[in-house]
Amino acid sequence: MVLLQLEKERLIWRARQVAGPDHRRQSSFYPNLDAHLQGGWPQTGLVELACGPIGIGELRLLLPLLAQAQSRLQVWINPPAELNGQALAQHGIDLSQTLLIRCQNPQQALWSAEQSLNSGCCSHLILWAPKLTAPQAKRLQVSAKDNQALIFWLNSQAEPSTSALPVSARLSLSPLATGLRLQIHKYQGQWPQHPCQVDMHALWPSLAVPSHGPTHLAKAPINNIVALPLQLR
Repeated sequence: MVLLQLEKERLIWRARQVAGPDHRRQSSFYPNLDAHLQGGWPQTGLVELACGPIGIGELRLLLPLLAQAQSRLQVWINPPAELNGQALAQHGIDLSQTLLIRCQNPQQALWSAEQSLNSGCCSHLILWAPKLTAPQAKRLQVSAKDNQALIFWLNSQAEPSTSALPVSARLSLSPLATGLRLQIHKYQGQWPQHPCQVDMHALWPSLAVPSHGPTHLAKAPINNIVALPLQLR
């Protein structure tokens, strides 16, 4: 009976089980990605996104979710460039519910992330950090789950970490002319799958396929989102 209850709550799963959508997940607001993730992003926990070079569309991937989930604070820690507050507001981000934190070193950034999660005041946290150790990832994972928050860890690696970090999901991103190609390397509760292409043209019409030259390697700009200082009061 205990095992059946754990399976019902998706705390354990059978290797041969073909699971349906998990309605406790939160939508990415990209239908094909939600279908690929069997419902969307986790409700809580730590998600690793290996982005490679910055500005390939990683913020476009997260903005629809962040624009819809603003009942609590959203915390941005150590973005690699200045944020454009006007552009964020135009994409639906409530700046009064947005906290930008700049830290001098990775240790301070991790401390700030953990404190933000443990405050219980934030629903989503975006952390730019070059790497995490297993103990660091575990602390963030536990803090996020205990405080009903989801943290996206963005790093500049072309491929995600190979160590057995305790994360809820691990994905790598690569640019396409009209969006992103996502490879899911780990997702709790399901097997890794074939790559998924996320078309962002409907939300960002400027992402048009070029009329000449290669179409699969077109690198999107940083969306005018990391250009001007984000002023918060």
